[in-house]
Amino acid sequence: MKNAVLLLCIFLAGCSSMSVFQSPGVLPKGESETGFGGSFIADENDFFLVNVELHTRRGLGKNWEAGAKIFGIPALSGGVMGEIKYQLMSQPFLISADMGISALLTKDINFFEGYPMLIMGSERMYGGYRGIYRTGSDDDLKLQVEYYMHGIFIGYKVGPGPYFRPEIHYYFRNPKIGLIIFGLGFQFG
Repeated sequence: MKNAVLLLCIFLAGCSSMSVFQSPGVLPKGESETGFGGSFIADENDFFLVNVELHTRRGLGKNWEAGAKIFGIPALSGGVMGEIKYQLMSQPFLISADMGISALLTKDINFFEGYPMLIMGSERMYGGYRGIYRTGSDDDLKLQVEYYMHGIFIGYKVGPGPYFRPEIHYYFRNPKIGLIIFGLGFQFG
């Protein structure tokens, strides 16, 4: 329990972009998708908001897509993220590789993060691996933080459009001790 509280404090000290809100498919060239969502942690009694985000994605051409996010908790922290996705395979199911980079500002520490991701499945149901590499320091460079978290996730696209994207993520440094994150996104486009 003590390690779970430590992990929770690390994330709440500056909340990373925790949810994916995308399938392994890429948008056709020139088409875009925009949405907003939230990520939550649950314990035995309550749900706690981890962050909110506004995101957009745009098809760049054959097998390529780019995206951007603004995320955080208003008045506590905020970040901006850019990412690029390449579709590796389209038959018999979709597989894409995605890399995101973000800058996150909090009251005490400024973070830079990398998000390598592999997404598999279909346009409706998907899952995969997502890592979070985080490095940060305070303004005086007296406090420095660096770590890597692994994550696995599953999600589903509900509705014909606009639509919801419920997701469940498990992030960990040690597989026995981790965080379960619930995401709920709403998208249109």
